[in-house]
Amino acid sequence: MNISRIGQYLVVLLCGMCGLSTRMLDGQELLRGRVVRGDTPVVNEFVMLHSVSSLQAGQVDSVYLDQNGFFEFSLPSFDSLHTMDEVYFASVEYQGVLYFGNAVTAKSQLAELYSIPVFESKTVDAKGMSLPLKVRNVLLEMTENTWRVRDVIAIENSGEETLVPTSDGVVWSYPLPRGFRNAELVRGELPPEDVVFSDEQVLVSAPIPPGERMLVILYEMPGLDVIFPSPGSTESFEIFVKEPGPSLQISNLAPLDVVSLEPGSTYRRYSGTNLADVNITVTEVTEGRPYPLGRISLGVAVLLGSVVLLSVLGYIDPLMSSRVSLGTERRSFLLKIAQLDQLLESEPKLQEASNLKKERAELLTQFKEQG
Repeated sequence: MNISRIGQYLVVLLCGMCGLSTRMLDGQELLRGRVVRGDTPVVNEFVMLHSVSSLQAGQVDSVYLDQNGFFEFSLPSFDSLHTMDEVYFASVEYQGVLYFGNAVTAKSQLAELYSIPVFESKTVDAKGMSLPLKVRNVLLEMTENTWRVRDVIAIENSGEETLVPTSDGVVWSYPLPRGFRNAELVRGELPPEDVVFSDEQVLVSAPIPPGERMLVILYEMPGLDVIFPSPGSTESFEIFVKEPGPSLQISNLAPLDVVSLEPGSTYRRYSGTNLADVNITVTEVTEGRPYPLGRISLGVAVLLGSVVLLSVLGYIDPLMSSRVSLGTERRSFLLKIAQLDQLLESEPKLQEASNLKKERAELLTQFKEQG
């Protein structure tokens, strides 16, 4: 055991002693949790408590797991956390991957054991591996000179291990339409620095735990005669074309209806399910050919305020799983804050600390806007 490790144990021991005393004070609340891998408790790992409020965001306490995987944190007195404009959550690093629990937003949540599930890590080939898509939604909007594309992709790791990259590799990659430009990740549940673009595809080098992870990518296309490659399996693929727009023929997808994704705007909707290794070809229909809208009925199918989808993930299909929600976006903010806290914890004298604190403040501002 090196000196720094001993120092960490001493700090945690002191924090634990202080915690025991503060928990005896009137009005203190106790957050009791456990870190587990499946049914097996995780021990001897370092757990951090984070706080996000209108005034600040950052790490507020830390402790080591006991021999049964349990940990405890003292929280300030409150009647209900949401009335205090304060959110707490805990994180733990396991096998080099940072995991975190759900945000505590109400006092009633403290009655239940707070759980942070972790997973074994599996290193994938340097080129990454194929993963199925739960959902892909493509929103097309014609601008003055280009087509603006918002590409919402929900990938699924259906295994029981967290997929991690080699030192210079990626975990997952996916092709985008030929000729796309100015691509950027605008929303998602993966660190932006771990999502990059080549001339042909999006490349993800972030660890991907079991379950679903959302990416929202924005890019431009010079024209709308385009092919969206869709290798592997895709459970649900939908394209939304903002009106007014040209008549289109879209392969492998059926025209359904017209929906309102925001007040005053309507989108033609095309949908397909359980697709495998297909190309979605979009072509403009010339004058004289029938308008390929099939069962579209403006009077019946336009969904107004009840399906407004300007959520924090931006323009998402109203039939998408409820897990793709406000909570998804808030978790991405909490993850980023936890990563910054962990970096500051490991390198307290880091020269870039001021920049990290500035970045954390900007994240807090965005987090508040989503609340």
